[in-house]
Amino acid sequence: MSTLDFKQTIAFVNLANTLDYQYAAKKSGMTVDELVRTIKSLEEELSIKLIRPEGGVVELTEIGAKSLPLITEIAQKHAKLLSVVTDYRKKEAEEAVKVAVVPGFANYQAALVMKQLAQEHKMNIVEDVDPMVQLQQGESELAFISYAGRLPDDFEVLSVGTDDLVAYIPARNPLSKQKELTLTDLKAEKFLTLNHQNPFAVFVQQVCAAAGFDPYSVFEGEKGKTLVNMVALGMGVTLLMEQSIGENLDSKVVKVPIVPQVTQNLAFVRRKNNVEQTPRQEKLWQALKESFAK
Repeated sequence: MSTLDFKQTIAFVNLANTLDYQYAAKKSGMTVDELVRTIKSLEEELSIKLIRPEGGVVELTEIGAKSLPLITEIAQKHAKLLSVVTDYRKKEAEEAVKVAVVPGFANYQAALVMKQLAQEHKMNIVEDVDPMVQLQQGESELAFISYAGRLPDDFEVLSVGTDDLVAYIPARNPLSKQKELTLTDLKAEKFLTLNHQNPFAVFVQQVCAAAGFDPYSVFEGEKGKTLVNMVALGMGVTLLMEQSIGENLDSKVVKVPIVPQVTQNLAFVRRKNNVEQTPRQEKLWQALKESFAK
């Protein structure tokens, strides 16, 4: 016989103590139908009948009444176990270094290093459209960013490479046959862009303006992957940083380099002289420096 699960035991205990399906279901966080199914699965697992519905009145069978104290004890132990696990996870989350990263971080080469370090260092990694703001507002202690230009002097920067702007073109578009494209080659195209408030969308707007045109956006999305999926449908072209999208592209999408290269820097950053910095944060920072120095 397999071990009883928490849903089964708590459902039975609540029904046995209330003898009311509606009230027991509410107390168990289920619908009445879910409660009935859950208790039935418990009865099937134990190969006994626990509940005897008699003319709309809920009654325990003889074995149901005898089983109640033991199942109540199991439910209490389940609840205690869940409480211990919840407290542990909360403590883990509080102790973990909060790391804000760019969307699609799993596609970046730096993510492999972070995955290796995660075996030894506790981290809570969260994607954000603007990790730098998270860092500045104290919502994170470390950030992985893709940026152009200069960063404020009050940040310590660990450079981990660069990333290039590329165009994702529908395979049926003649431009997809080109080995490389200039930005002006795209000026007559319909663009799929990130939300105009997204810092990267602003960056694309600026580089296109520098090339002498304003991209005609027919769609704004929240994620780069969504834009690439729409390129596959032939709805337009999009400009994204190469590492932000995985290598496994739909056959209906072609990635074409942009010339001259438009590059962003990749870096981990943290606030300088942070009085709230913990030894755990410092160890992770040093581990990152060592990993990328190899």
